[in-house]
Amino acid sequence: MTIHQVLYVLEVAKANSISQAAQRLYLSQSALSQQLRKLEEELGYEIFSRTAHGLTLTDDGSAFVREATPVAETWKQFTAAIQRQQTPDKIRLRLGIGSRVYSNNLFSQVMDFFEANPQIEVTLVTEAGRDVMESLRRGELDLALDRLPVGEEEPDNSRFFFCPLIRERQCVLMKRDDPRAGMTGISFRELQDSTMMSGLEDSAEDRSMREICRKNHIKFSRVYRSDGIDTNMRLVRDGMGVAMGPESFADYFRVAAVPLVPETWVSLQFICLKSSLKRPEARQFRDYLLAICKQRETLAGGRT
Repeated sequence: MTIHQVLYVLEVAKANSISQAAQRLYLSQSALSQQLRKLEEELGYEIFSRTAHGLTLTDDGSAFVREATPVAETWKQFTAAIQRQQTPDKIRLRLGIGSRVYSNNLFSQVMDFFEANPQIEVTLVTEAGRDVMESLRRGELDLALDRLPVGEEEPDNSRFFFCPLIRERQCVLMKRDDPRAGMTGISFRELQDSTMMSGLEDSAEDRSMREICRKNHIKFSRVYRSDGIDTNMRLVRDGMGVAMGPESFADYFRVAAVPLVPETWVSLQFICLKSSLKRPEARQFRDYLLAICKQRETLAGGRT
């Protein structure tokens, strides 16, 4: 048994899905399945019961998870302590980057900040569909630059800090020669029976889409799911369906963007736990971004 196998079991138990756990662990699904099988063979019992509806813990598996949880926490503390000893002069920062950072041409300026602050060792997490709020809660990210998921536009103010950086109209994205591309606005009801692009099943993006459908009583004829925004936008460019996104996606991904009616505005946000703002580098990075976005707003005459 290895510590990695123990951590793999805990991640699969949290996700109730090998595919979702594999994404979080940056492993292939087959590699993760192989490690689980090896561990079960060594232990002599099944940890998970595999059904048509997913994975559930067996009784032995539940006992394993119960005993393994404090071991994993101790391992996390141990590795963090070793890393601090190895690079005591480095400040580690895990930053989640949403697609709007790229489409608004903010990424190069984000990297300018870290080039100017070499003492910060940054890890960029750009996984499509990542649940930003949950990743911050679990300590997988220190900061995030992304939109708030549908349903969490007003997160727990007692625990989270967030501020808008760039405000954009939410649009329906479609092929440039789509007959609807010349419309000045489009409502959700006009999307009834359309084909929609979404993130992987039960991802933050997919949950947002389902919430939109529920609120507006609409049903799509088909949904194509992908864990990559580039794949979804290629499908849109090919006329395979439509997607939801900000106005800036139009030029960036070479698609048409028709504003939603009634008008809906969504912001690229700086998001973190309030406890993270105790870190000087987090406050410095926030102030840097706010200054850049304020300057952009001034140059654009207030139209950001």
